[in-house]
Amino acid sequence: MSWYRTWIKTVSLRHRLLWSVLLPMLILLVINIVVVSKMGYDSATRRHDHFLQDVSAKLLEQLNTRQGHVGFNDRNLNILTEDKSDEVHYFFRGVQSNFRFGDADLPEPTEMLTAEPIYYFDTYRDKPVRMMAVIMPQADVNAEPVVMVVAKTLVLYHERAWEWIWRVLPAHLILMGLSAVLVWWGVGRGLRPLLDLRDEVTRRSSLDLHPLPEQKIILEVRPLIHSFNELMARLDVSLAAQQRFITNAAHQLRTPLSGFKTQAELIMGMDNVDEIHYTMRQLHIAADQAGRMISQLLVLASSEPGAQTQESFSRLNLVALARDITQSWVPRSLKRHIDLGLESEENVIDVTGNALLMAEMLGNLIDNALRYSHYSGQVTVRISRKGGKVCLEVEDNGPGIAVSERQRIFERFYRVPGTLQDGCGLGLSIVREIAHRHQAEVYVLSGSNGQGTLMRILFAQNSAQVVP
Repeated sequence: MSWYRTWIKTVSLRHRLLWSVLLPMLILLVINIVVVSKMGYDSATRRHDHFLQDVSAKLLEQLNTRQGHVGFNDRNLNILTEDKSDEVHYFFRGVQSNFRFGDADLPEPTEMLTAEPIYYFDTYRDKPVRMMAVIMPQADVNAEPVVMVVAKTLVLYHERAWEWIWRVLPAHLILMGLSAVLVWWGVGRGLRPLLDLRDEVTRRSSLDLHPLPEQKIILEVRPLIHSFNELMARLDVSLAAQQRFITNAAHQLRTPLSGFKTQAELIMGMDNVDEIHYTMRQLHIAADQAGRMISQLLVLASSEPGAQTQESFSRLNLVALARDITQSWVPRSLKRHIDLGLESEENVIDVTGNALLMAEMLGNLIDNALRYSHYSGQVTVRISRKGGKVCLEVEDNGPGIAVSERQRIFERFYRVPGTLQDGCGLGLSIVREIAHRHQAEVYVLSGSNGQGTLMRILFAQNSAQVVP
């Protein structure tokens, strides 16, 4: 079967379809030839047997019985020589008497003779013959029955058989040939929409992702084209997101790079050590901000759809992960005298996700809360269950976010007007992208007693599991 697998890999769809249709037609043609040949020989056999019957009847007419003596007149037997290409032999004898006429060495059948003729093939004088043997009654009721054996060679027999075959077979061959041509044409016409589709895809540029036409394609291929169009739609969305990402990143990075250049030029023209030290400190701050922006951009790129495979997701203990991330932010909270804590209803609450992305998402939420909380404020990380879903919350008691701004804060590089804190405007965009990658929903609510901000993330029920 290895040759068949090799053939399947190399042969085209057109040739597969043609072989699938023409091979059965070829088999039918062979069967048709066999059937036509049999019909031709059957027709020749019937004509041959009729001739043998006629000869037997003529021979019987030449018998006469006078005064108990049986005579035979063979002078008027023109039927024996009317087929010049064949030889006719005969032998007959009485059933009771011992009279005999003709070729006594003609082979008789092994079956018992009756009034029903027996037809058979045999060889006589090294020539194939068709024979008939029968017991026939004479016209005189007083005369005894006669055993009649007649044989004829097969030259005309084969000629008549082939005459039938060549009369019928060419029409069948022509019909099969026309059918093959029509099948070839039909397969080509049926594949034309696919070839047109191939040409259209070949002509497209790498950026042309509009859907392929489905209605002109044969029904069996439409699901494939539909799935391909859905894939191109997802690619279009992904490419558009990447293009926006590149555009925004280039725009945002242009500002700190210009600042680096300006600060460097200022330093080159300064002589005062204090001024140089101050400018270097500003340059260091700008470098930190640029480094954080680049880090955030890389995280945002890794959280885009398609950047992470399903194999990178696993079962995570959200409580343990939140505890580790919260502890890592304690030193910064202590610098601002902010009370940072973790609350959880259970010791182990599992969700399906990517550990690195989940840690980045929670770290951005805590960072935002610490940045915008009041001095000596309070930030709480909370994990609970709500309506069968796992709920992750980060709450602060800062100034809060206006309702009109709660949707815009998730836009890349967007900062709420009047914000004095430094930042690159990517933290919450990263939070939303990572949440969507985990089939989770993000909500912006007011904190306790209407003060501060509560960021709530609800994980879908099929991606979360609570272990008691």
